[in-house]
Amino acid sequence: MTTDTPASPLLSLRGVGMSFGATRALDDIHADFAPGEIVGLLGHNGAGKSTLLNLISGIAQATEGSVRFGGEEIGRGLTPAAALLAGITVIHQDPALIPGLSVLDNLTLGLPGRAAGKELRERASAALARVGLDVPLDLTVGALAIGERQMLELARGLMNSRTRLLLLDEPTAALGHAETVALHALVRDLAAQGATVVYVSHRLPDVVEICSRILVLRGGALVMDEPLAGLTAEAIARALAPDSDDVDHTPATPGEVALATERFTVRRGEVVGLYGMAAGEQFAALDAITAGGPSAATVELDGKPVRLKGPADAIGHRVYAVPADREVDGLLADMSAKDNVIVPWLSKLGARGWWTSRSTGAREYAHAREQFAVHGPDGVTPISSFSGGNRQKHLLARWLSVETPRVLLLQQPTQGVDVGAKRDITRVVRQLAADGTAVVVASAEGDEIALTCDRAYVLHDGRSVAVARSASFGADLLETLLDMADAPSAPDPATLVPSDSEIHPL
Repeated sequence: MTTDTPASPLLSLRGVGMSFGATRALDDIHADFAPGEIVGLLGHNGAGKSTLLNLISGIAQATEGSVRFGGEEIGRGLTPAAALLAGITVIHQDPALIPGLSVLDNLTLGLPGRAAGKELRERASAALARVGLDVPLDLTVGALAIGERQMLELARGLMNSRTRLLLLDEPTAALGHAETVALHALVRDLAAQGATVVYVSHRLPDVVEICSRILVLRGGALVMDEPLAGLTAEAIARALAPDSDDVDHTPATPGEVALATERFTVRRGEVVGLYGMAAGEQFAALDAITAGGPSAATVELDGKPVRLKGPADAIGHRVYAVPADREVDGLLADMSAKDNVIVPWLSKLGARGWWTSRSTGAREYAHAREQFAVHGPDGVTPISSFSGGNRQKHLLARWLSVETPRVLLLQQPTQGVDVGAKRDITRVVRQLAADGTAVVVASAEGDEIALTCDRAYVLHDGRSVAVARSASFGADLLETLLDMADAPSAPDPATLVPSDSEIHPL
């Protein structure tokens, strides 16, 4: 593998900026990346991490500044194909695979250079073995599990023997422990051969375990560039989530406990956060409440033990859930915006005699639009025609339009939406709690919890730690998570929660 001399950076960014209209995605980025270095790139959603990877790999173009690779300017006119030929390989968070093609076809599609069929199969088998993936080369990729697809994407990156710079975007998000260990061994091996690795992840323990240097992006700006040695969890937390005393937060006036589980409680009138790793236990904790089946959790609703049999039973108890993936698990893309809001209530509205005219549904929808400040086309338009933030507003409006929830379970309700939509959603959620609903927000983003919640629990490795609201709430959450990730897996239960039983025993 070709490398530069240690004295010169392989990749150099000078004053790099990128704008999308009025939106400033990256602002005056200066950074160098040396051969053989593994650099962690951190930041909340929307901080600019993916944008930075895109411009380095030729998917996007910087609007200002200089990008140099191997001593040569590459920032203008670089294409993904040219980047691959130059030795820049990117592994995306969502595997860019073709499900209908075989494993071999996906590994070799677009591969630089030429090789015979037998040689390609040998290289493909070696790449799979290197990442620890034991699947037939002729197997259709659509038959693979998500974790296997992620490892296949990594193996495809290894097929490019020219790789000098490896960009990893959330490489362990879909991986188990054993796969993560194998990945990290591979990354260290590549770095030892002289490759530079940029490692983007929300799993902070993974970053701390593998990287020698940490970069933090916040709001498109580089706010930290420090060697890992000597960095504390507090320093990283403060860089990612500075003091949040500028957040306009009205304290809750909580009432009686509305929902109690083995890991958290929430009272009427408050918004409680569940914070943890990306794809972490906080989401499974909410899913277990409403999903039903053998893994359903027994909870207490207003002090009475209940085991909900599934979503329909949850709705019958006025426990409503908004999933993290609104496009796959929430909205009906071909249905109108109005019907997306009203659809769970058609039978109830009919039983009440409300559905005797079209005007009733229109009135309910008009109220929902006003409540959430929805912008976009009218209600008869397919929901897919609306922006991401307005689609999210419709999904939340579905559970507030006809029946007021007793408990509202939200998974990442403000992720992937613009600042205005975040403000509108937070306003409605806070008002709903003030009117007596118990709200739970699960997220992997400390700033989302800090923006919305009165207090929170950090969930990791089967444990739950209560975190009180403070001026540095977001940073406190992240620091707690980092401390838990470093702690033994069997802690003293007395250290986990306040004495007034924040975790309610069932």
